Order: sequence, then C-alpha cells, then structure tokens
Amino acid sequence: MLLLLTAVACGGGKPTTGTEGTVQPLANQVMSLEQLYTLEAAGVPPGDTSVTFAAGTTRHVILRHGPPDNTVFAELIFPAGVFGGINHPDSVRVSVKPRPGIYGVEFACNVPLGPGARLVFKYPVHFSAPVGAQQRYGTPVAFERALSIARLLPDGRYLLLPSTRPAADNLEAPLAESGTFIVAGPR
Repeated sequence: MLLLLTAVACGGGKPTTGTEGTVQPLANQVMSLEQLYTLEAAGVPPGDTSVTFAAGTTRHVILRHGPPDNTVFAELIFPAGVFGGINHPDSVRVSVKPRPGIYGVEFACNVPLGPGARLVFKYPVHFSAPVGAQQRYGTPVAFERALSIARLLPDGRYLLLPSTRPAADNLEAPLAESGTFIVAGPR
C-alpha cells in the first residue's frame, strides 16, 4: 500500500498528455455523485477558515492539514482585480470549510467573483483512491490522471470543471462563484 501511495505522490501528478497545465478531457460534463469516485483525505483535517481582507489586493487563502506535518490541503487564489465589480467593495469576507474525509471544500464569499480566482487542491501526502477506483483504473496513477475539480449544482449533481495540473499532486480550476467543490474522477 505504501508503495502505491508513493507512486502516486511522486509521479501521479503528470497530466495525461505529458505537459503540465493540460485541461482534463471531461471538463463541463455533469455527473451524479454515484457516477464519481471522490479522492479520499486522511490525516488531521484542516479547520474551517474565515478571513476578511481589502478587495483590491492579491490574496492567497491556504488551508493546511493539522499538526504534526501541516501540509497544504487547498489554496484559494484571488488576484487584485477579482472583486472589482460594480460596487467596488472595500473589503471581502471569505469562508472555507473542508468536507470531512475527502478532498473538498465549501466556499462562500460575500462579494461576487470576477474572472481570475482559482482553487488549487494539493494532495502530496494525505490521500487515497477509493477501493473501486483501483479496480476501474488499474493503478493509482491512472485514477489520479482522471481527477477533476467538480462543483455541486443546485440539483445535487456535479459539474466537472476545466482542471489543470500546475505541479505534481496539484489540481487547479477556476473559482467563479461560491459553492461546494470536490476532487473526483468518473466511475
């Protein structure tokens, strides 16, 4: 088991085409939770986070697993102009709640997001593929390559977002609105 986890952690972050930043092929498909394998999270989970900051500044909100290792679980990136809507707010309040047992978050913001915000899940250590994913994909690396970030829709299904791999064991997608986001691959 440790060997399988090491294989994914060291080499599983490569996109299917062999180039970093490649968009996943299933982007914009809608699937029910029963049609998805979610990436499971272990270790001490991150705590809920709320932060208020000036609207015109670039901000990175980072969630970390708990001690002793404090590895990064997720990062939300807000460029300086992302909150420059019609009302030009002075400050922005962001809340992030990790979903228990999986790589997922509930994200809320008191101001509408403009283009440029991003969500990055980072899973170098505390992750595992569900049992069925091993059978479906054959290897943890193949499962990892099929992962996308998905947003929960009002009807209970998930929209697979165009997800890229900015680095090994990282998965990134545009963050266009508040909602629930998970890391998952098709069954």
